[in-house]
Amino acid sequence: MIVFEEFEAKTGGRFDTLDVTEDVEALIERAGVTSGSALVFSPHTTCVIMLEAPGPEMQAALERAMETLAPNDAYYAHDDLTVRTENLVEDEPANAPGHIFHVLAGSTSECVPVRDGSLALGDGQRILFVELDGSRKRRYCVQILGSS
Repeated sequence: MIVFEEFEAKTGGRFDTLDVTEDVEALIERAGVTSGSALVFSPHTTCVIMLEAPGPEMQAALERAMETLAPNDAYYAHDDLTVRTENLVEDEPANAPGHIFHVLAGSTSECVPVRDGSLALGDGQRILFVELDGSRKRRYCVQILGSS
């Protein structure tokens, strides 16, 4: 059995962390899957999916890492619209650090085993959708593969 659902969310800004674990668990339950896997995917280049313990300490660590790997005050040709002329959207934001951090530290998706109808997460582990850019409407996709 394969079940797919897309969810929408509004993020609050850089490093806003949405715990989507309950959405995934509810989809597993609705699908009646007892054994398989749950894939959580972000279709955005400045959002990541993480398996982590949520909290302000984790968010602060992400912020420190991003500032080290891709400082906000550095020059990026991606954000210089006199240089970059392709793949632009209306009101193009200056967001090169979010793209760089996504490539270096993030993941577009995570796959978690489903065992006995539940996610096989570790102690304290949650599925997090993390914004690396500014506040906006976002979406994430969940696909459950398995059997009942």
